[in-house]
Amino acid sequence: MTTLPLTTRSLDELVMLHRGEPVSVGRFIARAEALAGRLPPGAPVINLCQDRHAFSVTFAAAVVAGGSNLLPANRLKATVDELVDSFAGAVVVADRPLEGFTGTVIDPSEALESLEQAQRIPRVSADQRAAVVFTSGSTGRSSRIEKPWRTLHDSSLLNLAQLDPPPGARVLATVPPQHMWGLETSVLMPWFGAVTVSSAHPFFVADICRQLEALEQPRVLVSTPVHLRALVESGIKLPDVERIYSATAPLSRSLARRLERLSGAKVTEIYGCSETGCLARRQTARVADWQLFDAFELTNEGDGTVARAAHLPGPVRLMDHLEFRTRDSFRLLGRQSDLVNIAGKRASLAELTGVLLDIPGVLDGVIFQPPEDEDGPARRLAALVVAPNLEPADIRRALGRRIDAAFMPRPLRLVEKLPRAETGKLPRRSLLQFFARTCRQAG
Repeated sequence: MTTLPLTTRSLDELVMLHRGEPVSVGRFIARAEALAGRLPPGAPVINLCQDRHAFSVTFAAAVVAGGSNLLPANRLKATVDELVDSFAGAVVVADRPLEGFTGTVIDPSEALESLEQAQRIPRVSADQRAAVVFTSGSTGRSSRIEKPWRTLHDSSLLNLAQLDPPPGARVLATVPPQHMWGLETSVLMPWFGAVTVSSAHPFFVADICRQLEALEQPRVLVSTPVHLRALVESGIKLPDVERIYSATAPLSRSLARRLERLSGAKVTEIYGCSETGCLARRQTARVADWQLFDAFELTNEGDGTVARAAHLPGPVRLMDHLEFRTRDSFRLLGRQSDLVNIAGKRASLAELTGVLLDIPGVLDGVIFQPPEDEDGPARRLAALVVAPNLEPADIRRALGRRIDAAFMPRPLRLVEKLPRAETGKLPRRSLLQFFARTCRQAG
């Protein structure tokens, strides 16, 4: 049986900063092993911990105990109940109460306080199912993706080589650890590279800036376009940052340039999906093409693109349209479900939304196609926009200078905020329900 280490760091290296406490690899492993002793051997663990330290220790404990981490897109009672029913022997680990859930919940708090030091680094079967990721359904449906330990181990080493964070970096992430982007960068990356992650999970601009200021340099910020746009639009002076990594949604060139100017950081945008993990990168402020990570191969097959890599369990059909520039570079043309045809003209909803978000004064927004009715697909696009100091007419004038009239959203409604998930994504079901309520309220 092939085994791989839980971490390639040495026992005395720092892996996390938790509420001011530096946590060494040895202490982190000791805490994980203490919690693993309370888990049924080989059990699926529904990891609902919200604190990044608690989540990471629980993730490691489940793997050390020979089990796997089930990572649902939310903490709703119905979701947890479904997982308990679907996975035999599943147990729930959570660091906060679960509303409405009546089953047994394991509290990791005691293990998290251990001051013991592990004397060795555990090894894990390469083929062990270490995680099952459940997507948020941003395209309309959720999916389940299994991750063997080999995949997580090898992809972590690949990500470090391709992202190249500065040695000794202190990492702050605004994304939750349950999401694949947060898992790869704020949980697994410190297990395999010379970086230390903060357990903090700031949401508001002032909190993000305060947490960054508290970290030693060089600083790295892992985030999403939603949070990064809020940082820029806030007017608050940004701390010096060495690197900013962004994913989960398209990042506009203008936003990337403003971030670099205001923070001094090099902004790197990451492309990938839950099935592949991180797949490609680009310096968005300067280039439009994506650079494929070394381990991957992309091929056109039928009407789509398939990704392959030795560390993946199998080939993955991507949901996006790609235009190859060279063997190792490409441009994104939009999701297959993202392309719309109105009055014989085609456009990408992602690109249209990008134009909307580039309008000064727009803090957030989305252009989308309303649901079909008995007459077929909607003939007009719609938009929901967060822009406290603008009127709909101002936004339409700005859009009219850059998009075809066929794609002008009508209705265009101003709202206080969008129903984004914690990752910054907009699940289509939540978006359409929110849109329906907005339309009813508008009469």
